[in-house]
Amino acid sequence: MEEQSRKKGKLIATVIAGILILLAAGAASVWYVMRPPKGYEDYRVQMQQYYVEYSDEYDYWDVLTIEYPEIDGIDSEKQDEVNAMMYDAAMDRTNYWHFEPNDEVKELQKEHYSLFCSDVDCTVKYHSQYLLSMSYDEIYAPANPVWYISMTKRGMNIDLLTGEEYKLPDILRLDEEFAAFWAERANEVYDDFFGEEKEDRETLLAWFLKSDEEWNTYYEFQPYFYVTDNKEFIIGVSIDPKYISAHEPQEDFYEIRCDAQELEAFRTESQFWERYELSEPAGEIEECAELQTNLWLGDIEGVWDYWEEKGDLLAH
Repeated sequence: MEEQSRKKGKLIATVIAGILILLAAGAASVWYVMRPPKGYEDYRVQMQQYYVEYSDEYDYWDVLTIEYPEIDGIDSEKQDEVNAMMYDAAMDRTNYWHFEPNDEVKELQKEHYSLFCSDVDCTVKYHSQYLLSMSYDEIYAPANPVWYISMTKRGMNIDLLTGEEYKLPDILRLDEEFAAFWAERANEVYDDFFGEEKEDRETLLAWFLKSDEEWNTYYEFQPYFYVTDNKEFIIGVSIDPKYISAHEPQEDFYEIRCDAQELEAFRTESQFWERYELSEPAGEIEECAELQTNLWLGDIEGVWDYWEEKGDLLAH
């Protein structure tokens, strides 16, 4: 009887031990499945510049100083795709007006062009093991660098694991509530430019959705966002003209700054948000070794002296 009790006790202990092992294995499997992906820690982003000074390739001159990033240290196939996307983003307006003109732009070139200028300043604003977020600030002049100067802006956000780009409609629900939120914040910066009427909100939302056919005839709308070094968000929309018109230097974009908590009501189910929440600084950014200054549109060059002097004269 005592022997049977001992055997029964051993059997129960063996069963319990087996159950505990299975539970531990199951917990380990769940942890393995649910653990966040490793990401990239040691990648490098080298800033580059596309530079042209008065080439003879066209019937008009061109002066281009276009900065863009190149990444090294992620999956090689995705790396090539990401580098192509980041380069194309830097060339956006230059492609439209200069390298890849449509038939209408070609006709404008024949009639108006004397000097095409573009100066793009690209900055990697945030870099983590999962995300690369950058802004492109551009000053360009499609006909000559005095009376045709526009200033525009773009953002780009790359998932380093998948190689995909996250655009504003991917991460936020763009609807009337979003338009009201954005306009309220923007009015603090732009002196109530966006108004408070329902019609004002509808127009603004159409900008972000690129849904107004009449507006789209004359302008190309580019909603954008990027993440700052302290994980805040810059959210804006650029309004780039499709045709040439003479004007003083002007900004063609509007943007606001906000934190992630303020955007919770508009978040989509995008994987971006999981990546964002788990992100910590990673990677290394190396500045362009020989960054050239645009002969016309640089900070202290050419055209700005003209407009400063003209502004002083107009003030009197």
